[in-house]
Amino acid sequence: MLRLIIHVLSNALGIWAAARLVPGIHFYGDWKWLILTGAVLGFINFFIKPIVKIISTPLIWITLGLFTIVINVLMLNLAAKVARTLIIDTWTAAFWAVVVISTINYLVSSLISENEH
Repeated sequence: MLRLIIHVLSNALGIWAAARLVPGIHFYGDWKWLILTGAVLGFINFFIKPIVKIISTPLIWITLGLFTIVINVLMLNLAAKVARTLIIDTWTAAFWAVVVISTINYLVSSLISENEH
């Protein structure tokens, strides 16, 4: 349960950082909406993303894994459509937002795994 909470907070932190750093990414709402948007992104990444990755396995193989970036951008766009507090202007902005969110998620998960050992 603690891992789930940390993952949602990590997504929320990534969305907040992307809204601050990436032109074309806008977040409208307070911290409660930010956490809810992080939860929506986590839900989509947990339930929908694996199905999309299985369906697009041939494209992932052909592009040597680069198509997963497109999948991540699509998942972020879907989360923005569902949450309605995250506005993404362009695909380029979504790409850079995915880079920021993924980096923050990686750093948080690295800190957690270091503390567990």
